[in-house]
Amino acid sequence: MTEAVLEQIEKPRGGLPWVPIPDCDGWIPIRNEGDLERVLAYFAPERERRQSERVRLVESFEEAVRQRQASLDWAELPDRERTARLLEDVGLEAKAGRYRDCQVMAVPVDCVGCGERWFSRYRCTLRSCPNCARLHFQRLMDRYWQPVVDLIASQSTQRGRTLAMVTLSIRSTGRMPHPDDAKRLNKLVRQWFKRVVSGGFVWGALFSVEVGHERAVKHPGRSASGWNLHVHALYYDNFLDWDQSLALWKELTEGEGQGVYIKQCLGWRRDLKTAIRRALIHHLGYILKPAGVSPERLAALEVLWTGVRRVHAIGAFYNLPKPAKRNRRCPKCGYDLPVKLNAWRKGERFPVAVLEAQGRPDLDAVEQYSFGGVGP
Repeated sequence: MTEAVLEQIEKPRGGLPWVPIPDCDGWIPIRNEGDLERVLAYFAPERERRQSERVRLVESFEEAVRQRQASLDWAELPDRERTARLLEDVGLEAKAGRYRDCQVMAVPVDCVGCGERWFSRYRCTLRSCPNCARLHFQRLMDRYWQPVVDLIASQSTQRGRTLAMVTLSIRSTGRMPHPDDAKRLNKLVRQWFKRVVSGGFVWGALFSVEVGHERAVKHPGRSASGWNLHVHALYYDNFLDWDQSLALWKELTEGEGQGVYIKQCLGWRRDLKTAIRRALIHHLGYILKPAGVSPERLAALEVLWTGVRRVHAIGAFYNLPKPAKRNRRCPKCGYDLPVKLNAWRKGERFPVAVLEAQGRPDLDAVEQYSFGGVGP
């Protein structure tokens, strides 16, 4: 160990005479008794600071919406600009810039095989962006559809097993949730699944956390303003007892649990592939259609999902083999193209009009015309 590292360890930092040293992979090794407690204590101030920032995030966003809507020129701005400005108001400047550039900026793509020069429209990949919703949906379908089918089909028997769609909901406060509320719901759902599984069998679940839609179409008389957090899940294991499942959910949520809905996937033993495809389209379809239409609501959704993972796989669904990555190919010669869909540096993005003036065709439009689009 070098002298610099030894000096760093001996020097008190943040009131603690102990500094964790990561290994070559970036992990902090836990070797001796008490090391874990020391690591947690070392990072506790930073963890508390980030938690306090998340708590103030929703309040600052709501205040930003009130101030923006009170300005005279707010309604005259384009929708995407209004969303971007609200994201900037709460400190999400990078996301705001990406949101502005989505589809109006592009990345130049040069084919090494034939020399053809294309451009691919930039995608911000924000989870509340309507332009990128189909991209997220397709990636998740590619990630889980066939691997889940293969896992269930590999089981020696399906006696006593079920493939079901499960919905878990909690009581809404009627106002925008905090990101920590979504994180808490994810933890409760994990605990619920681990306690309802039978044990001794291969089991798995894939779930995503959602909120209600901004427009009260299905439930015109609702009182939650569409901010009701709930979870949709695809579940494979033993049959569930509804009364016991509901009682356990209310116990874990300390009475906040509103309901548990269980519906077996029809015909899954006869046509497993179709049944799983339909279930995933139902669950992941909420990602395909963001739960908002107004610029303010789309910005609120992005704030809500800040630091929150929406789709989770547990049990045997967690360690599924990843499908082979599909490279984009040149429509002219079939050569692999080095396309950067997520051009994180603004210097890699150029206005679409500039690239069109160079005589570059739109790669996305050519692919969609040639192959009829990409669908699940």
